Amino acid sequence: MGEIARGTAPDRDLLARVSALRDEVERSRLVLDLPSTERARAERQALLDQLDDYVIPRLSSLDAPLLAVVGGSTGSGKSTLVNSILRREVSRSGVLRPTTTSPVLIHHPDDERWFRDARVLPSLSRVTGDERAEPQPGTVRLTPSATLPPGMAILDAPDIDSVVRANRDLAGQLLAAADLWLFVTTAARYADAIPWGLLRQAADRGTAVA
Repeated sequence: MGEIARGTAPDRDLLARVSALRDEVERSRLVLDLPSTERARAERQALLDQLDDYVIPRLSSLDAPLLAVVGGSTGSGKSTLVNSILRREVSRSGVLRPTTTSPVLIHHPDDERWFRDARVLPSLSRVTGDERAEPQPGTVRLTPSATLPPGMAILDAPDIDSVVRANRDLAGQLLAAADLWLFVTTAARYADAIPWGLLRQAADRGTAVA
């Protein structure tokens, strides 16, 4: 689904069929206590997240801005990179880990309407305001920036290998919502299993990776 073309009218029949699939997945219940049940439940939730966070929103609005998610290993400089691109501090960086615990979504001011509602990442509440404020769990901070061109948004995600499991889970969910994953790593963590596992998933989905 990462290769859906932009700039064309939504395919209403395809959208209806994918939405029906999503409802069937949500209604499914895995009640048997088998060794494989826990993994199957995790895969079911991952499929729901992918459908809710990316596939259905993109099919519903093919002309929506592209979302580039900056993700990667702990301490690799994701927030520093985002701040450098925008030429101001929009995401906190530092030596304490984890630094980014709540995602920050930066968009052009003209594109705010695409992100202020639950079109993408419907499970996260939107917050705005002071970028230095303490992050709130379960939220995504919206930050306008005229430095970005219209039609492109950047999301700074938590560490994919964070010591906090909730951060790792959220990072994986955010990457699944990406049109483009900008992968940031270090020489010390380049060969770690977690990043390579996520890179393979991105390749399987057809997500563009840089």
